[in-house]
Amino acid sequence: MKAWREYAVAGFVLTLVSAGVLLLVVAPSSRGAVMFAAAVSYAVQLVAFAILVKVRDNAQLFMLGWAGGMVLRFATVGVVALIVTRTGMFPRRTALLSLIGFVFMLTLLESVFLRRVRDTP
Repeated sequence: MKAWREYAVAGFVLTLVSAGVLLLVVAPSSRGAVMFAAAVSYAVQLVAFAILVKVRDNAQLFMLGWAGGMVLRFATVGVVALIVTRTGMFPRRTALLSLIGFVFMLTLLESVFLRRVRDTP
C-alpha cells in the first residue's frame, strides 16, 4: 500500500495548497464551502484510489474498480448538491464548483501513483 500512502500525502498537500489559494480569492462567506469541499473530495478520493490500488493487476477488476470510483465521485457530487441546496449551509455555487475542481484535480493525480511498481513485502 506504499502507492496509496504516497498518494494520500501528495493529495493532502495538493488539496491544502489549492484550498489555500482558493481561500485567497473567494468571498469570506464562501470560505467554509471551500474547506468543506476540500475535505469531502479528499476523503472520497482516498477511498476511490484504495479500490484502484487493490485491483490494478487485474484488467477486468481494474475497469470495474475504475467505474465504481467514478460512480462514487458522481454520487458524492449529487449528495453534496442535495445537502447544500436543502440546508443552505454553504453557498451552492462555491461548494459545488470547489468540490468538482478538487475531485478532478485528485483524479488526475491518481495516474502518477498507479504507475508505481507493485509494493514489495
